[in-house]
Amino acid sequence: MEGKLVIIDTYSLANRAFFALPPLATSDGLVTNAVYGMAMMLLRLLEETKPDYFLAAMDAGVPTFRHQEYDAYKGQRLKMEDSLRTQIPIIKELLERLKIRVYEHPGYEADDIIGTMAKKAARQGLQVEIVTGDRDSFQLVEPGITVRYTKKGITEIDRVDEAFVQRRYQLQPAQLIDLKGLMGDASDNIPGVPGFGEKTALKYLAEYATIDGLYQNLERVARQRDRQLLTEYKDQAYLSRRLATIVTDLDLGIALADCRYPGYSNQELLEFCQTYQFRTLVKKLGSEEQAETVAQHRSIEFEVTILDAGELGPLVAQALEAGSIILQFLTAVANWSLVRWLGVGIGVGDRNYFYPLRPDQELPEPLQRLLADPNLRKTGHDLKKQLQIAAHHQLALAGPLEDVLIQGYLANAGVGGMELENLSEIYLHATVKTWQNDRGTKFPVFSLPEELSREVLSELAGSRMTAIRRLRQELPVLLEEMGLAKLYQEVEQPLIATLFAMERAGIRVDPEPLRSFGSLLKTRQVELEREIYDSVGAEFNIGSPKQLGAILYEKLGLKPPKKTKTGYSTDAEALENLAEQHPVIPLILEYRQNLKLQSTYIDSLIGLINPKTGRVHTTFNQAVTTTGRLSSTDPNLQNIPIRTEEGRLIRRAFLPAQGSVLLAADYSQIELRVMAHFSKDPGFMEAFLKGEDIHKFTAAAVNGVAVAEVTRTMRDQAKAVNFGIIYGISGFGLAKNIGVGRKEADQFIRAYFEKYPGVQAYVEQLIETAREAGEARTLFGRVRKLPDLHSRNFTQRSFAERMARNTPIQGTAADIIKLAMVRIERRLSERPELGKMLLQVHDELVFEVPEASWRELARLVKQEMEGAVELSVPLVIDVKVGPNWGEMSTMKLED
Repeated sequence: MEGKLVIIDTYSLANRAFFALPPLATSDGLVTNAVYGMAMMLLRLLEETKPDYFLAAMDAGVPTFRHQEYDAYKGQRLKMEDSLRTQIPIIKELLERLKIRVYEHPGYEADDIIGTMAKKAARQGLQVEIVTGDRDSFQLVEPGITVRYTKKGITEIDRVDEAFVQRRYQLQPAQLIDLKGLMGDASDNIPGVPGFGEKTALKYLAEYATIDGLYQNLERVARQRDRQLLTEYKDQAYLSRRLATIVTDLDLGIALADCRYPGYSNQELLEFCQTYQFRTLVKKLGSEEQAETVAQHRSIEFEVTILDAGELGPLVAQALEAGSIILQFLTAVANWSLVRWLGVGIGVGDRNYFYPLRPDQELPEPLQRLLADPNLRKTGHDLKKQLQIAAHHQLALAGPLEDVLIQGYLANAGVGGMELENLSEIYLHATVKTWQNDRGTKFPVFSLPEELSREVLSELAGSRMTAIRRLRQELPVLLEEMGLAKLYQEVEQPLIATLFAMERAGIRVDPEPLRSFGSLLKTRQVELEREIYDSVGAEFNIGSPKQLGAILYEKLGLKPPKKTKTGYSTDAEALENLAEQHPVIPLILEYRQNLKLQSTYIDSLIGLINPKTGRVHTTFNQAVTTTGRLSSTDPNLQNIPIRTEEGRLIRRAFLPAQGSVLLAADYSQIELRVMAHFSKDPGFMEAFLKGEDIHKFTAAAVNGVAVAEVTRTMRDQAKAVNFGIIYGISGFGLAKNIGVGRKEADQFIRAYFEKYPGVQAYVEQLIETAREAGEARTLFGRVRKLPDLHSRNFTQRSFAERMARNTPIQGTAADIIKLAMVRIERRLSERPELGKMLLQVHDELVFEVPEASWRELARLVKQEMEGAVELSVPLVIDVKVGPNWGEMSTMKLED
């Protein structure tokens, strides 16, 4: 692992800055000298060190384990001056603006955070610089760890390494705790051995190395006074050494990955400095030279060799001997069904090679053999895409696959796109070469112009392979450190090939029923237009929010529910709130729904049918959502309506191959089962353990009636609460969902939690745990960072709290179905005659299976889905079979 970690002792630096500078203040009297000094120090530090990781360690402001062992520890220290204390929140704001991670650990000091993180980082190969005004950190110095000691003011700094310690104390850094044990430390009220100063302590450590060595040879101490003092104060010497020893194996609540430094926004820092009237910094930051975001990223440095055909043989032999390669295809796309070669990059060891290809050229046999080798590990970025490219050219891409895209997504889901350029900037602080045309349009490496020169192509490949090589070294370490290695190895990594197989198979779609339905929709749209015009007494552009708003709120005088920056809202929510005010509203909503059906599901689906296969081949996105769920594009199958007649009509166009049927396996209420597992509420678990309808069971419990007496309305209300609890629904939201008053909804929620107190305790614990950790995790360890849990903005904090509630539940459900998919695909690879897995939509898997084999496949699927993970309540699936996706019948399977 490469890079540099900088750790600052925040309070130490703040104290130095406070006493080094005159009492600067804003025009309204707010003292800011410590903040200004910190800003100056940190900007200089960033410029000089160019860190890849940065951590600001802070004391938690509560007694530590040292106080518990020795209540006089630091007892003589004066209280922090009020004028410094008032600046601490502003210093934290400064660190936030600089994008520096801040961490404190109750019960321990900042030194212990520093020691633990420094040692951990050094073991992983990082260079560590500790910045502090406290000499205690000198004991941490070793190869790879140095201390920037703020000796005087905010600019005079000593660089402390092993040689410095040796010169200053004639000791090794590890011996400094023994020095403190003997001589004590007045600044921390560590007693030491009375009468022992630095000179005496150093004399004995030079001879006996440690306190242990000194006491083992106590009879050899010639000076009787010293021997008596050592004997009398032995316990105090050992106590003092313990108090002086920095903890280096603390179980921190953050990982090294959490400290990666992204650089700061010049504009954000400029606004901060303007707020606190730091005129010198405002002038500096406002200059043109400082206008860009700081932490300028360096270009990836690389070398690449362009090969000719005669050099491929030795390359293949070298790669097979190494056992792994880095793979980078470069292609041009003429249209969505035609992919043309431009070249192939192969990385072996630390060398990059590029073989250029003509668009109409076949891949040479040595490279085909390399790709097909089942024992050769391939590492790349977006390997599912490269599997597709290989398959398009009737080539096999086999062997273990390592995808840095998926690894980066697991380590930092939710930060945005996982393109190699982004990953390189996030994890390497370096930029990858890209190609853009004269208009500044960047082209992905799988959609490049055919006319690019071999030199340009080779540089693109070489830069990317170098970035992938470095990410391959960094990301697995981060995943291991974050507890995500198992999730990657057992779920996400094998899922790459599973999703590729599903995309390759596609699902047959008959365009004729879609066209017929589209014609009906168009006819209905004409009717709706006339009805809308007649209802309001005017013709207008129904699709224009501005014109629609004028009709509704000005001409008709309806009461607007909310207003936007550009006028009164006409979105779906606003219109639904107006539904009872005028008969035109339902007509407008139907018009919009039909328009969406026509454009999104009719025209789009027909256009995406592959003319060669008669199927649509959706793309499953593995590294997009923050919860771990899969999404799909071209087409988006997740949003096809399920319960409406229009949705069923669309689904009837999805067909199996001749002689086959479609089989759908759907997890039954998996999110609620996951919540039962997490909450361990016996009442909530009972329904699942008995095989009861959870919504009826809940309705009966909350309403105090027998299950047989539950009405449809009671069940619907209970269902709304069951699922609403996962998403943090309020009484207001529930009232709106089930059509009751706020008071009644609040009472329903109270009754719910009275019946299921374990669920309430679990939900409250989720938020508290996430707030402490700054993240939420699934059962499988998947992480979602939630920094806004500490936001002062109510909206941002409330959203983060909802995410803290639903991420463990929704994310665990997503992990379970992914694991089930991997297990099923593994079984089907051994029995391909049973059928193919085609689609994953929410909690449902869809298969194409020969009609005579559906029962056998259903049993296999049931076994793997229900056995994917053992929860405290059973996982259950519902199996349906039918001639198309819209007409399916529930099937009972014999045990």
